Amino acid sequence: MFITVIERDAIMESEKCSRVNIECSSHDRRGFLRLGACTGIGLAIGQAGLSCCPRCTGGEEEKLGVDEFAMVAYCCLECDKCEVYIATKNNDDELRAKVAKQWKMDMEKLYCDGCKSENALFNCDAKKCAVARDLPTCAHCDDFPTCDKEIWTKWPELKKKTEEMRRRLRS
Repeated sequence: MFITVIERDAIMESEKCSRVNIECSSHDRRGFLRLGACTGIGLAIGQAGLSCCPRCTGGEEEKLGVDEFAMVAYCCLECDKCEVYIATKNNDDELRAKVAKQWKMDMEKLYCDGCKSENALFNCDAKKCAVARDLPTCAHCDDFPTCDKEIWTKWPELKKKTEEMRRRLRS
């Protein structure tokens, strides 16, 4: 008997392993075998909060383990809440056009897989500085309270977000 995608999702959700992205049907034996292998791995490591089998994620290179700052930009913007990131992931040209109009940018340039990816939209001074210092975010920087980079005056809400993250990191 084959496990349906819905049953697989319920199993994976109950085991806290949400990284399995395999489509499987009763007519696809290879998919079923992948699902079985990945489900077993997911059940075994799911309790530790680790990702599932990287081969089963549709070709995306994912490391086993959780980097809690992987989808947090250096300025502490949450990449998965960014409309450009969402438009890229969902291939949503309507959302991309909306953002292009708001940001007064060329729609064709609005593609981003996250600030820390090879396909990042911006390479700002905050990013360059954090990378040079080997820091996951500006919130980790001891010099942040006196930092005078333009990003903090241009987007004060990002500075507040970074200050809040600093407080959480220090507590």
